[in-house]
Amino acid sequence: MQADYTIWIDVEDIFQYFENNARPSGIQRLVYEILHVIRKQAATKPGMGNIVLIRRGQDETQLFSTVSFDDLENLFAVRTDEKVTHDSRPARRSAPRAFVRNLRHTVIRRIENLPPELARPLLTMAVNQLRALRLLRSFTQKQLKRTPAPTSTRTPAAVPPSAITTNHSKPGDIFLILGAAWSEPRFGERLARMHKDYGVLPVLLLSDIIPAIRPEWFSFSLVPDFKHWLDTTLPQCRRVLAVSHATAKTIEDYTLKNHLKLLAPVQTVPIGSGFGPPRKVTGERPKGLPAPESYVLLVSTIEARKNHILAFRVWRRLVADLPPEQVPTLVFAGRVGWLVSDLLQQLENTEWLRGKIRLLRDPSDDELAHLYDGCLFTLFPSLFEGWGLPVTESLMNGRPCVASNASSIPEAGGPLSRYFDPEDTDDAYRVVRKTLEDRESLKQWQEQVRTQFKPTPWEHTADAILDACHAAHVDGRTS
Repeated sequence: MQADYTIWIDVEDIFQYFENNARPSGIQRLVYEILHVIRKQAATKPGMGNIVLIRRGQDETQLFSTVSFDDLENLFAVRTDEKVTHDSRPARRSAPRAFVRNLRHTVIRRIENLPPELARPLLTMAVNQLRALRLLRSFTQKQLKRTPAPTSTRTPAAVPPSAITTNHSKPGDIFLILGAAWSEPRFGERLARMHKDYGVLPVLLLSDIIPAIRPEWFSFSLVPDFKHWLDTTLPQCRRVLAVSHATAKTIEDYTLKNHLKLLAPVQTVPIGSGFGPPRKVTGERPKGLPAPESYVLLVSTIEARKNHILAFRVWRRLVADLPPEQVPTLVFAGRVGWLVSDLLQQLENTEWLRGKIRLLRDPSDDELAHLYDGCLFTLFPSLFEGWGLPVTESLMNGRPCVASNASSIPEAGGPLSRYFDPEDTDDAYRVVRKTLEDRESLKQWQEQVRTQFKPTPWEHTADAILDACHAAHVDGRTS
């Protein structure tokens, strides 16, 4: 029997992300995998609510506008270079809004590239101006709502069929947030209004809260906005879910330190392994990739927190200590992110260690399949993670991982990975060199990963999230 409530799943951030980026990152892929399974699970689990994907409403007359699962599938198909018909592409936000957002990001990035003594005051001024404009817009909207509208004999415009007005939501409905919702400045305030006026209950899945606790790895403009989002959103949520035990503890510690009250203990949900089935190698090896068994693979956006600088230092020592033929190429696979200009300059100055380090920007799924299939092992030196998707994806694709022992990464890698302290170059060098020099042990390790790794199905993730939504609905109905 179907339950009498609806789970509204917010996908606004996914569409916003793809307005500025060509290919999905870890968070978008994680949300996509969860939604792909939820689409099936919700129809078979007894007592679960109706499932509706939504974007933010265009104005005050509607809470949400709907998005079909097919819209989302087509969006990801376009961004992974699969063909879809023009008519099936999902509608996007207006061009002026996308233009303004792109312009804002471009200006901020250019300011951040200026010398620190000039960049910091300019960024402070820019951030304060943006906040002032947002507050002014909010104040103006409130004043307009208080002013009686002039009488008119014209018939009001009809609400589009995709609009979800306040009449569609019911007390006890769930508003599920799975992705990166912090791009909306007044998100927490909107949750509070939804709950107070319409009885909708928010449930939040957090991948991490790193910008709030380790701000040194992020742009100056992001940190205050993220902290405001976190501080105003957490107290509104009927359930807060975390992707790892380490992240759950981090959230609990943060709320205690900042005197925030949670309505229920943070709950850890199991995270599925990899994205879709293991990558299948089909056809010829794409041109430009290194030869199989000649390289170590590091899949990640190149940003300060991912600690590519440590990988560079380890490889520089290997090149100095070992014959060239004994040092495999280190392949960075991913897009170039933020706060890595010094690293890139060092790589350029050393001619990328005379070719012993290579960068493959934004590899396609086919290229990644061949990269995983041909690497000796993967490397993941990140300083802090909410989970560790590159580690589980490596294991899912039958390749062992030498990884950081920080935060949640050992939860992702389990006993089949080898670990080092990401703050200790000597420790990382020791583990990597030992792995390279003992090729017989490496072959045995590769075989262990292929035969012993047991992936976590994404169905387990979806089940845990749907169960939490149902528990939040029951609590809200009885409280």
